[in-house]
Amino acid sequence: MGFYNDDEHFQILEPVAYLLGFNDILINDYSDYYWEWVDDHRIRPWIQPNFYYFIIISLNYFGLNDPFIWVYSIRIFNSILGIFSILYLFNSLKNIFFKNNSIQIYFIYFSFWFFPFLHIRTSSESLSITLFCIALAFLIKTFGTTNEKGSKLKIIFFGFILGLSIVVRPQMIFTIFPIFIWVIFFRFYFDKILLVSIGLSSAIFFGLYVDYLNWGEFANIYYKIFQLQILEGRMSGFGSQPWWYYILTILKDLAPIFSLVFLVSLIYFIYKNPKNIFTWMILGTLIILSFFSHKETRFIFPIYIFAPFFIIYLIDNISNLRLKRFTAYSSLIFNFIFLFIIMFFPINSKIALYKFLYYQENQNQNIKFIGENPYQFNNMEPFFYTHFLPKLKESESLNSINKTLVITNEYDLQKKIDNNGNCKIIYSTYPMKIIELNSNWKNKKMNWYVNKCN
Repeated sequence: MGFYNDDEHFQILEPVAYLLGFNDILINDYSDYYWEWVDDHRIRPWIQPNFYYFIIISLNYFGLNDPFIWVYSIRIFNSILGIFSILYLFNSLKNIFFKNNSIQIYFIYFSFWFFPFLHIRTSSESLSITLFCIALAFLIKTFGTTNEKGSKLKIIFFGFILGLSIVVRPQMIFTIFPIFIWVIFFRFYFDKILLVSIGLSSAIFFGLYVDYLNWGEFANIYYKIFQLQILEGRMSGFGSQPWWYYILTILKDLAPIFSLVFLVSLIYFIYKNPKNIFTWMILGTLIILSFFSHKETRFIFPIYIFAPFFIIYLIDNISNLRLKRFTAYSSLIFNFIFLFIIMFFPINSKIALYKFLYYQENQNQNIKFIGENPYQFNNMEPFFYTHFLPKLKESESLNSINKTLVITNEYDLQKKIDNNGNCKIIYSTYPMKIIELNSNWKNKKMNWYVNKCN
């Protein structure tokens, strides 16, 4: 539940809300919050929001007008597609990476915490990487040997899927371009390259056509991204990080300890296989991304999705039995810790709060908040949800909370409300006993409380 990054919601679900008529400021907001969508920029693709919009329209046809059911259905679709992608990858790469049939090896791959974390997202990273993995699995088999002919239509189709991954998220070109360079150097089959290029180009033109239908005029978002983000330096305005940022962010943000094994396995694989397609894809992606001053962890998700393959490769090549078992079991243990966390804790506590408020029996009751406005994310309102929620007022003190529902995310303030004999807590994102285990958790404002005051 919730979203990992603001873009996951405000660049995907809010355009859907615009198409549904709930958000009337998306392409008219010159306050710089939706700057990617206003008429003098227009650097966001419409294809993913339109696809989700048609899913929601289909649900409405059956009388399902619940925004949480909408999002749940979208996540179900993304997950099914994601499961297909990892099964297809496994089938295509098992002869390369899965030389040992031990149960630990299969557990590492099929229980990888990042698979469900990524696949249930509504982000462009989720859908684009899934499409990329499906296309890559086929193309590795197609370009892997001269004996693998494949029908021309099939090669064009998977080239189209590869192109769709760029249409959904144009930044995928930074991962796909090194693969084409590898093909030219090591697998130059002109006919196959031409067929893939036809499919890829068709997808690009299809994406531009969908953008044209939504804008009412032609808008080349790819050139505008290059112009605004790179030539004019808009990207650097979101922060600047050193070239070695991605090394640290892998260790820190992507399941510590498990991430250390991944980094070691990645270096080992690159050292042992300098001419492998994955080596060129990974090094090419990292080198290109490192040239940009602004860097984020999610930019390297197309690399991290393949983490189990490299870890399994490392384990298979460890000759010492004790070290082999230690590497396998330690990877599993820390992987399961993060798998547990993403399964049972909402990634964004505000969305969990919205769900509670939406299913309240009396939505017309007086609701106030003290402190941070729960209906705001960095001064942006998630109309996709708040359109269906009761109106909210701000209360500056505890003196005006009689006969209301009071919302806050400040622990100290919540303790004061608890001491008020007229108020009773009816919702907490996480159990209070968990929050009270750590003083930092109390101060992080990560927990939302709802109190019913008589």
